[in-house]
Amino acid sequence: MDADLPLLEAIRRGDERALEALMERHQAPLFYFALRYSGNELDAREVVQETFVRAYFKAGSFQPRSKVKTWLFTIALNLCRDAGRRRSRAPNFASLDQPTTEDRPPLEAVDDGITADERAARMEELDHLRQAIDKLPDKLKAPLVLCVLEQRSHKEAADLLSTTTKTVELRIYRAKKKLRKRMGNIHSASV
Repeated sequence: MDADLPLLEAIRRGDERALEALMERHQAPLFYFALRYSGNELDAREVVQETFVRAYFKAGSFQPRSKVKTWLFTIALNLCRDAGRRRSRAPNFASLDQPTTEDRPPLEAVDDGITADERAARMEELDHLRQAIDKLPDKLKAPLVLCVLEQRSHKEAADLLSTTTKTVELRIYRAKKKLRKRMGNIHSASV
């Protein structure tokens, strides 16, 4: 049985403490999912907040065919998609909320055998990878984030995305293929 179902029943009756308990249980995983999906901390916080607002007002429409957790992640995923669509249509201004490279603290001296130049190159490569993931079509990005970054099972991702596990596997394969191609283009352009 779904341990969150009694909480949702209490939320249906207007019990705000049940909502607080549900938030306490799922807020962190939802935040990290939204952060990995959007790449933006402010967007991730807004997605999580709106997820629980919608859960509160739509608790009466929940159908127990899936777990409450799956339902919450589906709401969050849809909100992430909406935010991404809005962001792609909005003019691209630099955010004053997001730290820039200059704002980041200096790298700590760690004796792991990696030089500062190698570490900087790795950070740059990770930044390029994040940008490449952001540019993926949503149907490829969602399963990649869920299964590779969030380490969820293909079955759980399929449930969240309302598709089959085979489709999830295929989309992850295609996403990785596109990423390899984009990252290869970046490497060849910088040489």
